[in-house]
Amino acid sequence: MSSERPVRRYNTILGLVITLLCVSAAAVAQEATPTADDVAAEVTKQPIDDKAGPATVADQVQVDPINSDERIENRLQEILEATGWFTDSEVRVDRGVAFLSGIADTEKHQLWAEATAMKTSDVVAVVNRLGIADRPFWNFAPALQSMKDLAHEATSLLPLVLVAAIVVIVGYYLARIAALVTRKLTSRSVDSQLLQQVAGNVVGVLIFIVAFYIALRVSGLTRLAVTLLGGTGLVGLAIGFAFRDIAENYLASILISLNHPFRVGDLIEVGDVGGKGAMGYVRRVTMRGTILSTLEGNQIQLPNSTVYKGMVTNYTATPLSRLDFSVGVGFEDSIGEAQDLIMRVLTQHEAVVNEPPPMVLVESLGSATVNLKVFYWFDLTKNSGLKVGSSIIRQVKQSLTAAGITMPDEARELVFPHGVPVQISESPIAGVAKPPIVPTLKPKPQTSEAAINHGEDDLKTERTDVLKATDGDEPIEGETNLIG
Repeated sequence: MSSERPVRRYNTILGLVITLLCVSAAAVAQEATPTADDVAAEVTKQPIDDKAGPATVADQVQVDPINSDERIENRLQEILEATGWFTDSEVRVDRGVAFLSGIADTEKHQLWAEATAMKTSDVVAVVNRLGIADRPFWNFAPALQSMKDLAHEATSLLPLVLVAAIVVIVGYYLARIAALVTRKLTSRSVDSQLLQQVAGNVVGVLIFIVAFYIALRVSGLTRLAVTLLGGTGLVGLAIGFAFRDIAENYLASILISLNHPFRVGDLIEVGDVGGKGAMGYVRRVTMRGTILSTLEGNQIQLPNSTVYKGMVTNYTATPLSRLDFSVGVGFEDSIGEAQDLIMRVLTQHEAVVNEPPPMVLVESLGSATVNLKVFYWFDLTKNSGLKVGSSIIRQVKQSLTAAGITMPDEARELVFPHGVPVQISESPIAGVAKPPIVPTLKPKPQTSEAAINHGEDDLKTERTDVLKATDGDEPIEGETNLIG
């Protein structure tokens, strides 16, 4: 009995030890094997890497998965390695939960890996622990890639651009042909060359615009053209202000061509040109301006807007023109006789017309003379005003001088037409007076003045001479004349 009790005690202690060992082993096994709560906590909690996003959860979890965790791991690992976007990539799948780790080159590829893993069959959640590689400070890869993309787009658009260029060229020549045909057709009913040119230009521009639009459609740049045309309102407004004078000049050209205020060869004077008038013969009216040849042989080009808005005096519009000059005779002379002498010169002159008749009027009383104003008319289309005036003044002076009528100047000159009486006393004998000795002036022989002399050559207008002298001016060669 005494020997059995120690044995029982030993067996009891051994059983207790074995029981404790089993309990410890069970506890260790329970800690090594995660429960469902542990897996859920691992899926829903934030990952260790702060850069990784929250874990994704599947829309539907299958109860009996078909693929094993090992097969899912191998498949996802192959996909990540095949892309070449990841460094040190590693995929671990535990009970349908995929753990992604490694380095992604961009954030876009990081999210792509997460979405790809989530779409894999039998994956219930994804824990994305992929990091993003730090970009270098000097990274030319995006720029090079943009250049490559641009070169690829340009290469793909090159055939379309070539076709569009061909369409534009064909449209340009069609527009020119249509403009020429339009000018010929309008010339039958419209005399104005400017209107013919405008009609041809309008038709040509419309055809070219249609061709240009077709070219844009072919090249795929229609949206760009609409954007440029619709989005440049301010630019168009600025251009309108900048070219306002040009548009005004163009409109004035049309109005001059329609109204015909003057013609080629007319002698005109345009006022308000640099504070003074511009006088000359009309050479040509172009789209840029009106070209005059002055009496000095110079060429003046005036903007058509200035000509249309300014005061234009057309000396050739009415053939007859009136000129005048003044002449002063002495107070001792007969004013009526002087008037008759001047009228005789005017009526007998070949360049002076009788209708309207000439006139010799008393203008004023000067300090030493009685001033006469002489008016006469002549045909401007046949005779020159400068030459006629020179001839008449020359003949009037000769006629007055031959008649003994003086023409003193304004210095109060005293004229003794019959000489100065001089009395000389030779002896002081009283009561004896000798008659005065009056020196006599030998009169100069008077010759009649011809109406035309060598200095004046002839009395014809200088229009032919001026136009001949300015013929072949280079600045106006090739310019279309808008008036006849």
